[in-house]
Amino acid sequence: MTQPEISRGSLRSRDRNPAFQEQWHAQVVAIVELLLASGKLDPEDWSQTLGAELVKRARAGETDDDATYYGAFKAALELVLDRTGIALYSEVDRRECEWRQAYLSTPHGRPVALPD
Repeated sequence: MTQPEISRGSLRSRDRNPAFQEQWHAQVVAIVELLLASGKLDPEDWSQTLGAELVKRARAGETDDDATYYGAFKAALELVLDRTGIALYSEVDRRECEWRQAYLSTPHGRPVALPD
């Protein structure tokens, strides 16, 4: 028996609109997929954490839309990364500040260089 060909198709929804409204939505999903596939994240821990974030936002009255969903996705990823020690909040915050300073001080058209 031959294996069926697996095709993910394009990143377009059925109505031909992009599947992701923002580039970072696709990026956060890709990061989680890679971490799950590599065994760095536990699937059960991930799904429970994401579910808890979604419930928290629903109880807070946030709208049921892409912004809320991917915001919860990102928050859940940050929680799991911090809890497992893969990337601590303090490290992420520090690097975000370094990145912001680097791109704000880089002349237009020049590559952004982060400190080591």
